[in-house]
Amino acid sequence: MRFTTILIKITIIGICLFYELSAQSVNEFPKKTDKLFKKVALYEKLMLGNHWNEGAIMQHVIFPPAGLNRPIVGSQADCLDPTSEMLVALSFKYSITKDPQAKRMADQIFEAIEKLEKVTGVSGLFARSFNQTDKALWHEKALWYHEWHASTSMPGYRWLGDISVDKYTSIIYGVGTYWEFCADQEKRNRAEALIDRFITKVMDDNYKLTDLDGKMTLWGNLCPDLPHQPLNSLLMLTGLKVAFHMTGKDKYDVAYKMLIEKYHYDDHQLAAKVLFPEEWRNVGDDYHAARAFYMIMRLEKDKSLLNKYRMNLNRHWFDWKSMDMSWESSPWFPMVYHVLTGEDVSSNERKMVWKNMWGFERKKKAFEIPKEDGSIQMVESEEEGTAAAMIRNYWFGRYYGLIPPSW
Repeated sequence: MRFTTILIKITIIGICLFYELSAQSVNEFPKKTDKLFKKVALYEKLMLGNHWNEGAIMQHVIFPPAGLNRPIVGSQADCLDPTSEMLVALSFKYSITKDPQAKRMADQIFEAIEKLEKVTGVSGLFARSFNQTDKALWHEKALWYHEWHASTSMPGYRWLGDISVDKYTSIIYGVGTYWEFCADQEKRNRAEALIDRFITKVMDDNYKLTDLDGKMTLWGNLCPDLPHQPLNSLLMLTGLKVAFHMTGKDKYDVAYKMLIEKYHYDDHQLAAKVLFPEEWRNVGDDYHAARAFYMIMRLEKDKSLLNKYRMNLNRHWFDWKSMDMSWESSPWFPMVYHVLTGEDVSSNERKMVWKNMWGFERKKKAFEIPKEDGSIQMVESEEEGTAAAMIRNYWFGRYYGLIPPSW
């Protein structure tokens, strides 16, 4: 009896140790006193080690015991954002360093974005995220966003639906930048085909993002026949401009001009930035606009249209120039403005923000896990946020000469 008790205690200790050891594959964190390049390198290892879900990048990872040994438990509605940010970061990194490992990682992230389409079983329809699992996991009901589906095209997978305009922007921005700065010819062809299928579906659905049921998603209104946000006019024009640039297909240029000449999307987008009242300003919308500006303003050759995009950018700059840059993407906004306008806005204050960028810190949190009998189990686990934007900020700044390698 005594031996059995000891054996049980040893087994319990062994299980606890297993959870501690297998909770995450990368555990080395930078110090705030480290050089920026070292912080970025360590955060890159943390992201690629702990947040890697078959190439997709998890925005939020919950480790055992509340999570699993694979990084597929956590909030996932915004996974396309860090996925695209890591794709962009590694694309710029490869463009600068020609590091083959950076290209391999970028290629695999691009392949995960392809899988986000494949898993839905519908050409041009993208999931927000996917998990390799035969059954629903607890986070599907307990955490934000609940529209999970069992995949018919990839049995053994589940995917998160109800795609929105911000994820639309992540696809355009991420794949477009990868195509431009990193992809070889074979991957460029695949990237072109991916964007072609995506924007074709949006056009076929009358400039709406639709779901499996054919209905417009909650935040999928880019439609000229429906009242929509001015920001969405900018995003739709950007998608068409990038699709035309990548594929060379005239239908995208025709649609671009139609939305401008008939529906005045170029004028509508001018009011994309809400300035007053100040409490209505939305840094999340700024993030989507900044990505769109970066793509469309480098491609537009018509001076009249370019002036209108610059007017919109100037409205954003009115807020950005004095913005608190504590949010993960806000240090990037002055970089985008600098690159697109040629104005040197790299003040000493902004340089210090760039030099001292920080990612995340691992935290402990109690999670309410629903059980099959309807009860709730409280479990404490470690969790990580995302540092993908910080890594993107760094390599973007490096590429455009705003961040020196010595930092």
